[in-house]
Amino acid sequence: MWLLSDEILDKLSKDLSELYERAERAVEKIDGKWKEMPEGIECSACGVDGSRSIERLSGVVLYSVSAVSVGNDIREMSEITTLRPHTNVEDRIRLHMHTSEFRIGSFAEEELVLIDGSLRGAFIRPPAYTDDPSKLRESYELENLVDDFLEVLERHFEILERDLREGKAKKNYLLTREKVFRDMEEGYRKAKQNIEDLMILFEYIEYLHALNKLLEKNAVFLAKSFYTHEFDEEVCDTVILHLASLKQLGSEKSGYFPFKPKINKTLPWFVKEFKDRFRNLFKDFNSAFVRFEDGGNIYMIESLQKIDDELLARLRSLEVNGYPLPLIHAHRLAKIKKVEMKRAMESIFASLSTKFEFLLRSGRDVLES
Repeated sequence: MWLLSDEILDKLSKDLSELYERAERAVEKIDGKWKEMPEGIECSACGVDGSRSIERLSGVVLYSVSAVSVGNDIREMSEITTLRPHTNVEDRIRLHMHTSEFRIGSFAEEELVLIDGSLRGAFIRPPAYTDDPSKLRESYELENLVDDFLEVLERHFEILERDLREGKAKKNYLLTREKVFRDMEEGYRKAKQNIEDLMILFEYIEYLHALNKLLEKNAVFLAKSFYTHEFDEEVCDTVILHLASLKQLGSEKSGYFPFKPKINKTLPWFVKEFKDRFRNLFKDFNSAFVRFEDGGNIYMIESLQKIDDELLARLRSLEVNGYPLPLIHAHRLAKIKKVEMKRAMESIFASLSTKFEFLLRSGRDVLES
């Protein structure tokens, strides 16, 4: 057992003291103050969340993603598919999950669509994506392929909307996992090419297409955990805001702190080239830190909407114990769906022919026995 030493304790105390002093100096410099939280105004809203499960087997990566929307009604979409090629596995599956979340949110009919996460994070390119299309242009009629793909994607959304409305959105909705993508790849191919980079690129196109669709709605992103540095390059904003609240309000009172985010969106070439298809991604967004109830946690909200008393009043009408109720319900349902999808994947394994057994072995079996 590791025993706590005086040296460790002294070092931690010194670090925290330096952090506290720097935060105090930052509070004196921040431009703005906490605003009083308005009274709630009743509104309709849905919360959106997602989940994913992964089975890394000897011959295949099988995974599931699900997305749920909880508002006036409950909507669910679930997908089980394989990942090929086997590169950047975690990043690409996470991207697929967010794509599903954005898609299901884009069909919401409520006044507000609440998304668990940050909008600035949604604009950050995934590590799996490469922004250099030069090699792909040597092998494909790339611009024509993207244009055609976006046309198919629009029709694909009509199918998804129908399936969601009928409560049967339980199949693969990522076009890059479908035969239609393979056919398009072959049709626009000019020279021999490893399909890996093309597939990763088009997964990202689907993702940003879904984000653009979502931003047509009154979407509000809410981040529970964030390490932004709007006020100081070393001290996290939550620390500074906590002290600012104590100094300005006298206690940890509910309130909100609007600000213009310091972020430069880097949009990829295909978004710029097909601007009409991604119009909402070019719009500026607004941000605020918010504490919904006295003594509660500080969250960050981001939206294309103006963040003012009207929006905060609608959000406050939704909170329970300092957090929007639709997001609580969505999170709980997403956890249930994760368990269901895990069982469905196990059922698939049990139903497959025994001749595939060597492809479905797991290297973790020895640790779990």
